[in-house]
Amino acid sequence: MRITFEKSVLEAAVNDSLCAVSDKNTYQTLECIRFRCADGDSSCSLTTFDLNKGFVTDIACRVERGGNYLINANKLNRIIRFLPDHYVTLDINDKKIVQVISGRSKFELHALEGETFPNIPELDGERGFTVSCEVLKRMIAQVYFAIAVTDQRPMLCGAYFIVDDEKLKLISCDGNRLAVRETLCALGNKNKDLSSLNLSFIVPGKTLSQLSRLLSDDDSEIAVILARKHVIFKMEDKIFFSRLIEGEYIDYNRVIPKEPKISVVLDRMAFISSLERASLVTEDKSLGQVKSSVKLNFEGDTLKVFCESLSGSVYDEVAIEKEGNDLLIGFNCRFLLDALKSADSEKIRIAITGPLMGVVITAEGRDDEACDTDFLYMVCPVRLS
Repeated sequence: MRITFEKSVLEAAVNDSLCAVSDKNTYQTLECIRFRCADGDSSCSLTTFDLNKGFVTDIACRVERGGNYLINANKLNRIIRFLPDHYVTLDINDKKIVQVISGRSKFELHALEGETFPNIPELDGERGFTVSCEVLKRMIAQVYFAIAVTDQRPMLCGAYFIVDDEKLKLISCDGNRLAVRETLCALGNKNKDLSSLNLSFIVPGKTLSQLSRLLSDDDSEIAVILARKHVIFKMEDKIFFSRLIEGEYIDYNRVIPKEPKISVVLDRMAFISSLERASLVTEDKSLGQVKSSVKLNFEGDTLKVFCESLSGSVYDEVAIEKEGNDLLIGFNCRFLLDALKSADSEKIRIAITGPLMGVVITAEGRDDEACDTDFLYMVCPVRLS
């Protein structure tokens, strides 16, 4: 095999391919990129697959000799980054020695036969939809913080997608926090019979983290296609696919308090600033102490924010509009900040049922006609001693 690429094109493709490279070093082939092309082709297919998720892209090149070989992805990526800004040639001989050549620079690596690469699933399905890359990327960022990292319930380690005609909803929950984002956007229906679209599936958190890296920030479309056990994301020149999390997601509507006793409206950024100041005390890592909770005292038209720890104490106030009784409640400061930073309205409403019930955060006073998204966050409080 001997193929030549523009350095910038190859560098971008190899960097994207890392999203599906195994980091567990179980099998050599899973640490590699498969380069495959035939004599006379004007493009080369790059594939990575870690048995749970995979990536495929075709990039332009000049093919002198075709072939099918595997090259270690991380080693190749590091080499390409430091090559001159010119053309890069990959020359693989019969002994499976790869020469990476650019200008006067030359590196040698070992290759593997492409036939040893695991079979990837069929990248097609009958059900799916299209959505803007920018919309999907923003929604993932707004629910990602509440995806469980480890949990006895595997379904909580992913985000729950619900598609209903022209609505796309993402839900995540880690047991302490719940995030719900709903978007009214132009969902292109890919159903073959063009009937109404109604889908639900759970995508692993690690998959969404890598997908966010691949998504552009523009209005270009991404096709989301469901296979039997996989979800396939098709972009302009890339295909990213992942195994789905099997099982039924929790009934998240049941855990949301429906009849709050206290309702508070306040400025979101003012609240964030106050909590960030409090976090300087609650998260003093220099002393290696356990994170202490922040206490919120909703009293009259003032929210009093305070906490004490081994490193010191803090006190702050935020103006609020409150309906209901006064209340003292405690939270993990970081959990509350993650939810507030993921919200996107100037003012928020906090609905409180009691000192040990989760509080619900929603938008307040937003012009619904000017905004096509909605959010709901729930954060569970901590028991105060």
